[in-house]
Amino acid sequence: MYIRNNTVAVIFRVIFIIICGAGLVIRVIGSGFGPDAVMKDFALVANALSLVYFAYLIIVRTDRERGVLRGAVTIYMIITFVIYYYVNFGMSGALSEDLSLAGALLYFVSPVMVFADYLFFCRKGSFTAYSPIIWMIIPVIFNLAVFIINSVGAAVKPVPYFNLLGMNMMITLLVFLGISYLLFVADNLMAGRRR
Repeated sequence: MYIRNNTVAVIFRVIFIIICGAGLVIRVIGSGFGPDAVMKDFALVANALSLVYFAYLIIVRTDRERGVLRGAVTIYMIITFVIYYYVNFGMSGALSEDLSLAGALLYFVSPVMVFADYLFFCRKGSFTAYSPIIWMIIPVIFNLAVFIINSVGAAVKPVPYFNLLGMNMMITLLVFLGISYLLFVADNLMAGRRR
């Protein structure tokens, strides 16, 4: 489904910016802002990128939207939701007592809103077969940064975003790539394309 009403899209995106921004501010106030805080939680990076991207969509006409940027923001938030759903609810579905307001906003509400925006306000069919590989650039850089920081003596806890179920970084990045290609295929199907 593609809703062409730009006013509705702008209102939805303004609400997203308020919710996402509130989550980021609450998290920064609660845990501080520094390399250690950021490196522990890729969801902060994903949410910050989403906030900047949605602000861009509000300021610039959406017909200038590019598939690579949209796909990157969407896949980062989809995987944030999946990972933190597992971390906070586990296989049983019981809510962890550790989930804070900032966590609820950044791990669940914001990702659902980004995916809803993709479903309802984004033209489908703009991803290419190379898009999922490009989407991996930021997670790979993030992982390299964590590796470098740890190798020089500063201990940054491995983030669950890339260490789910004890899998190593390469396996989790391959899983990330696989999920990205699922989004690519679903996008083409929604666009009515057959490749």
